[in-house]
Amino acid sequence: MFLKTVVCSGVNEKNKIDEAVDFLKKYPNVEFGVQCSPKKAGFGTERFDWLEALTTALDEAQIHGRVALHLNEGFAVSFADGIVPDEVSSILSKTSAIGRLQLNFKLGREVFENGRIAPNLSKLQSAIEQVDGHKLIMSASKANLPLIAKMHHRKMKFDALFDDSFGEGLLPKLRQEPLFDDVFQGYAGGISPENVACELEKIAKVATGAVFIDAEGKLKDNGVFSIEKAEQYVQNALLWREQNPNQIQQAFLKSSPHDFTS
Repeated sequence: MFLKTVVCSGVNEKNKIDEAVDFLKKYPNVEFGVQCSPKKAGFGTERFDWLEALTTALDEAQIHGRVALHLNEGFAVSFADGIVPDEVSSILSKTSAIGRLQLNFKLGREVFENGRIAPNLSKLQSAIEQVDGHKLIMSASKANLPLIAKMHHRKMKFDALFDDSFGEGLLPKLRQEPLFDDVFQGYAGGISPENVACELEKIAKVATGAVFIDAEGKLKDNGVFSIEKAEQYVQNALLWREQNPNQIQQAFLKSSPHDFTS
């Protein structure tokens, strides 16, 4: 297994832009995940304005593809129905700082076009093509697995993120094997600065290629994303990677070369 990317989710307008930029400069393996919904990141909101300022600062610092927009609620449904939200299009058109888009919907919870319980894959593919150059992360909760299997069968391009607690931060007893050999697999759910090394050990028992991990809830202090906690989490994850060179070697032998490049 090779730990390629360490995702720190939950950074937002309550965090200083200069500190966020400095953090990404210091840790080239880190991606920031920003939660976006019509209510939280629509036009005129503090988060939308902050996102524009953050991405401008990252462009000036020549830091590219290191922020992921985590699309929730109406943004996720709109994208799945083939319509890229105007706010998302606006941000993507002005910056190279955004690398991935994560769709946070759960089949059986959201309702899609014409009352469908699942997206029309042709329309979802249309939205993916509209944001060409940006990778898609699919939430691989148990409810979504049949849809993801269909996407893979149709050769749609995406990364997958395991998190059966679906953002609730619940720690699973065991980590699952990657869904597919040719899909970049991520792991979330209850990961913290204190337990990240233990969770990487669990992941290393089932994964042989490149993976990413994602933490959010345990990186907060009084409900606000903490740079200090994020740094402890990242440092502990990278220390585990440094102390387990055999995992990297095995991953190189079992994975294709693109797994280890940006």
